[in-house]
Amino acid sequence: MPARYIKLVSRLKAALPESRLDEVGRSVAFIRRRRQLTAGSFVWATVLSRFGNKPGFEQARQWFMRLTEKSVHRRPFQVRFKAPQAVALFEQAFESAVAPWRQSSRPKPRHALAKHFPDVVLYDSSLVQVNDSLRRHFKGVAAQAAVKVFLMASAFGLLPISAQLYPGHRHDMTLDVPLQHFARATLFLFDKGFIAWKRLLKLQQAGMNLLCPTRYNANPLVLAIHHAPKRMHSALRRQPDGIRLRELLPIDKRITKPLDFEVVVGPLRSGVRLRLVIVPGPKGKQRLYLTTLSTQLWPPRALAEIYRLRWQIELVFKELKQHLSLDFLPTADRHAVQVFIWASLLALIVSRTCADCLAGLRQLIGLNNSLRLAPLSKALGHHLALLARTLTNSRSALALKILVIQLISEAGYHPARRMDSFRRIPALLSSA
Repeated sequence: MPARYIKLVSRLKAALPESRLDEVGRSVAFIRRRRQLTAGSFVWATVLSRFGNKPGFEQARQWFMRLTEKSVHRRPFQVRFKAPQAVALFEQAFESAVAPWRQSSRPKPRHALAKHFPDVVLYDSSLVQVNDSLRRHFKGVAAQAAVKVFLMASAFGLLPISAQLYPGHRHDMTLDVPLQHFARATLFLFDKGFIAWKRLLKLQQAGMNLLCPTRYNANPLVLAIHHAPKRMHSALRRQPDGIRLRELLPIDKRITKPLDFEVVVGPLRSGVRLRLVIVPGPKGKQRLYLTTLSTQLWPPRALAEIYRLRWQIELVFKELKQHLSLDFLPTADRHAVQVFIWASLLALIVSRTCADCLAGLRQLIGLNNSLRLAPLSKALGHHLALLARTLTNSRSALALKILVIQLISEAGYHPARRMDSFRRIPALLSSA
C-alpha cells in the first residue's frame, strides 16, 4: 500500500484532532464537566452523520456511541445541539481545519496560474431553506426562512478556505470578505452579484487581484483605451477627461473582436480605476469583465477563460447539497441548524483530506486528475462503517486497505481527454 494511503487516518485525525476539539469545547463552555459528552467525539459523530441518508440527531447519536463505545440517552445528546456554545465549537473546528490550506506551505500545483498567483480563490453564496418558524432569526426571501452560506474555495483542489453564515435576505454586496486569510496578490473570481465599487477598491488597496463580470448595462467612465477601433480613440481624444462607455459602444452593439479599456468604477474622484475587457459572446453579444490584471500578460480571451473557473464553486455547493446533506436540516432550533450546516462544511474538509491522501492536492486540477471529488464524497457515505473502523482502530490495516480500494474504485478515473479551462489557459497566455 502506498505511503500516502497509510497516512490517511493520521491526516484525518490531524484535521479534526479530538484533544484540540476538547480544549475548544472547554474554552467555549460546551464542556462544563469532564463526565459530560466530549467535544471531539461529538464533532466527529455529527460530521460522519452528514455523509448519511437524511441525517439528524439520532444518526449523530448512533455514531457517537459507535466511536466512543459509550451509551448516551437521546434527550441529553440532542440538547447539546441547541446552544450557542455548540455553534461556536463547530465554527472554530472549521477555522482550525482550513487554516493549513490558507498558508503558503500547501503544495503548489503545477499550473501556469500558480506561477502568477499565491492562490486563485472562488467565492459565492447559496441559500439553505430552514423551518419557517426561524424566520425572525434567518429571514429569507419570498416570505421563507433561509440561511445564506457564503463560501470561499481555492480553484486548485476546490479546497474550502473560508465560510460564513448569514440570514438569507442579506444581499451579497454586503457580505464580508476576510482578506486577512489570503496572501497578497491572490486572484479572486466572483460574479456580478458581489460587485460594489467600495469592495473592488478594498481588494485593490489590499494588493489583491480580481476578475469579475459586470452588468450588461454598465456605463463606467473610460479614461484610456488599450485596444479598440480608431473611432473610439478619436472620440476619447476629443474628451480627454473621459467619456462614458455607452457613448463609445451602444449597449446593443454586436462586436467581433475584444475591446480593452481603462475605466473608473464608482465616483470619479474616489472610485476605483480598473481594466474593462469586453469580449464577443454568442452572436457577438458583449461580455464585460473588470480586472486588475495587466494588459502585458493577460490578453482578453485568456481573462474570459480564467473567469470560467468560477463555475467550480457552484459544483462545490452541488456536492455539499447532494452528498453532504447541506440542504437537509431536520430541526426548528436556530442553533442546531447552524451546527448541522457547519458539520456539512466539515464533512467537505474530511472528503478533501481523503482526496489529498489518495491523489495529492497538486494533481486535483480540473478534469486533468485521477480522482473525482464529488463521487469521492458520495463514496465516503457508502463506506462510513469502514471509515469509522479505521478512525477507532488505527492498527486495522485490512480495514484501511479495503476502504482505500473501495474509494478509488468508485471515485477514481483516468484524466479526461476533453479540454477544460485549466488546460486551455496556458496556450492563451503563451500566445499573448
